Amino acid sequence: MAAGAAILSSFTYVPILAQGTFSADQFYISLIVAAYAAASFLASYIFGRAGDIFGRRIILYLGLLLSTVTFGLLIVSSSLEMLFIVRILNGFSIGIYPGALAAYAYESTMPMGRFASFGALGWGIGNILAGYAAGFNIYFAFVVAAMFFVMAFVSAIGLPRIQTKPIVVPLFPIETIKRNYPVYVAMLLRHSSAFALWTYWPLFLSLLGADLLMIGVIQALNSVSQVVFMLGITDRFGCERLISIGLVSTAVAFLWFAVVDDFWQIMPAQILLGFSWACLYVGSLKYVTERNEERATASGLLMSVMAISGVLGPIMAAIYYAIWPSYTPIILNVVVMSLISLVIFRYSAKRVNATVDASC
Repeated sequence: MAAGAAILSSFTYVPILAQGTFSADQFYISLIVAAYAAASFLASYIFGRAGDIFGRRIILYLGLLLSTVTFGLLIVSSSLEMLFIVRILNGFSIGIYPGALAAYAYESTMPMGRFASFGALGWGIGNILAGYAAGFNIYFAFVVAAMFFVMAFVSAIGLPRIQTKPIVVPLFPIETIKRNYPVYVAMLLRHSSAFALWTYWPLFLSLLGADLLMIGVIQALNSVSQVVFMLGITDRFGCERLISIGLVSTAVAFLWFAVVDDFWQIMPAQILLGFSWACLYVGSLKYVTERNEERATASGLLMSVMAISGVLGPIMAAIYYAIWPSYTPIILNVVVMSLISLVIFRYSAKRVNATVDASC
């Protein structure tokens, strides 16, 4: 929960700092976001596999400790160049531990919906506190993020040991990719298109009239909705149904975004978006943890896909914005890509199910 609070509270206010304090344009903001995501992709790939080879807890400790240090550096980022470097370090550090954490949660018999809900709850709490702190000074939002990572590291020290045997995983785990490519492809298409909007999300909300506190509240509404749906619904359904529902409801939520003209109107859509992500994310976690023995690797690859989406999204956003300086085409692109993802997932999942003796 604490790690989730730290990540999103910093993500929300870095673009505002870059534009408002350092006068960065949309292209440079896209570059910062893409560099952060690229570093996270690299770390997720490397350390997801390491979690199966060396054990979950050591990778979890390493990731949280480095995240505490690197996110603390945001507080002293006094130039655009320094902010760029620090965000690369942020991205690498937060890519280390999620795969190992997901595998640990599954092996401790925690339902995936409940596990995911803690992260969503952290996002909500972090955004409210960071939004309040940013109202005094935007750097205070990063103080909040660093404090949450300290809490996450301290709490991780007390996690009980779970007996697991080391798993030999190839450097390029082709069989793992083959078993899980339906969810990887669906997530890549949906999340990269969504990330195109997330690149400018705080600026989009500012354009709709939201101040720093209201931006935090809007983000928190999404997160609280995720918690409710993750705890109340997602553990009752199988992974394939959850993923399908998540993709359809994503398309509907972003279509709503395209027609709003003030930030109050976007709040109901945030609840629907929370529902869609709860279904898609928990369904994806179930898919990769229930079908694989090398769970940290499979989960790490899922996080890598989400991270590389964070690279492709800003590139898409920069191209769309250069051609048409508006957020509308970026939003409508998510609608189209979510529906394409649904078709690809349903078709490819049937093919995998026909060749792999696995179900969830």
